[in-house]
Amino acid sequence: MSTSEAEHVLVVDDNHIFRETLAQRLRDAGHRVTAAESAEKAFFALRDWSRPVGWLYTRACLPGLIDGWILADEYHDHQRRRAVIIAASEARESRQGDIVLNHPSVTTVLEMLRHAIEAARARTAVAPAETGYQRRAA
Repeated sequence: MSTSEAEHVLVVDDNHIFRETLAQRLRDAGHRVTAAESAEKAFFALRDWSRPVGWLYTRACLPGLIDGWILADEYHDHQRRRAVIIAASEARESRQGDIVLNHPSVTTVLEMLRHAIEAARARTAVAPAETGYQRRAA
C-alpha cells in the first residue's frame, strides 16, 4: 500500500462546521482528505478505486438510507485490519475493532486517527523485518 493511500482520510459528517474543521486540520497535518456530507456520497468515495481510502471517520447517525455503520462495513471489505473512527451517542465496544466515541471533539478525532495511523505504520515496519528473519532462519 502506498503512503498516499495509507494517509487518504474520508471524513463523513452532516455537521458542516465539524466536517470542514476536521478536514482542514487533517490537511494541515499532511493528509489527503475527502469530505462528504452524506453517507451516499461517502459510499461512492469508498468505491472510487482511483482514489483509495486509507482511513475513515464517520458519524454513526447520518440522514438517508445509509448510516455510518454501513459505511464501516463497506470500508472493512477492503481495509480489514484498520479501525474506523465512529462518532455515536455513546462509546462502546465494536466487534470489528472500530473506535466508537461519544460525541467526540475535533481534537479527539484527530488524536484517535493519529494513534491509529502510527500503530499501522509500526505494524508495517515490523512485518518486513519478521519476514526477512523467518526466511533466513529457514
